[in-house]
Amino acid sequence: MKKLFLIALTAIFATGTASAQDPDDKMLFNHLSVGVTTGTPGLIGFDVATTCTPYLQIRAGMAIMPNIKYNTKIKLAAGDVNRFNNLRNQINQVLETPQVNRPDLVVTEEVKREYDVQGKLGFTNGKILFDVFPFKSTGFPFFITVGAYFGGKQIINVYNRDDGSLRIVNQANAAIDVYNQNLTVIPGATPVNNIYATQGDYKELGPDKNGNVEFQVKVNGFKPYLGIGFGRPVPMNKRVGVQVELGCMFWSTPKVEFVGSEGKVDKTMEIERSKAGDKDVGKAIDIISKFSVWPCLNFRICGKIL
Repeated sequence: MKKLFLIALTAIFATGTASAQDPDDKMLFNHLSVGVTTGTPGLIGFDVATTCTPYLQIRAGMAIMPNIKYNTKIKLAAGDVNRFNNLRNQINQVLETPQVNRPDLVVTEEVKREYDVQGKLGFTNGKILFDVFPFKSTGFPFFITVGAYFGGKQIINVYNRDDGSLRIVNQANAAIDVYNQNLTVIPGATPVNNIYATQGDYKELGPDKNGNVEFQVKVNGFKPYLGIGFGRPVPMNKRVGVQVELGCMFWSTPKVEFVGSEGKVDKTMEIERSKAGDKDVGKAIDIISKFSVWPCLNFRICGKIL
């Protein structure tokens, strides 16, 4: 990718040098257009473009992917939940004995195996793109684009829909800890595992102290771009123009971060990409976390104002 990026930059400088020797090179910033865009870089976008040489035009603007919400579930380890629910009366009995005396930890309801979470997919990027026209921007309008998108790192955020809805899990784990430390109070009592969320290969994911969980998918803030297209950013012989562009945004391997607790210590845990499984939190995380390159198909309509 870096080699392609350097080759494209070399092409810009080469065409710039060639055009500087061209007697027709009188286009430096003397034309301007504004455009609106739509595509995979952003459903909504806008930019301005200017001519630089007969071989080069420049675009700068914004691309916005509005938040797309979807609903899914976060699942707790089924075996541990079932065991806790089956032994809940015994656990409560231990907590209420005079030797332990922890009635504040008594759990009065069953722990559910799954909880509702909501995901948001969305991102906003600025951009600066250099369109190189091998046949001059006044001739056949095929171009090669090199440049970059830059902006926020977070592209997906998944969180429990109801604030504090997993607080019962913290209550259960606190009760389990005290119970396991006092097994001798009741003859024949056996240990119980703490309850954690499991998502694919991700294990022991617990809610934070407020009973919330959150997953985030993040990429690099600076995203090099390469593409090809047809059309002119600044129309030459008419007021309105159309561009179609196909390319790739190189945003690095996405990182999945879990914001919650581990060992009852609030923390942010980075989860390795190699552990991503088919049961990851939400289909969007499972799919996008595998893309180090974001495919871009973009359409642009522009109007010449200068």
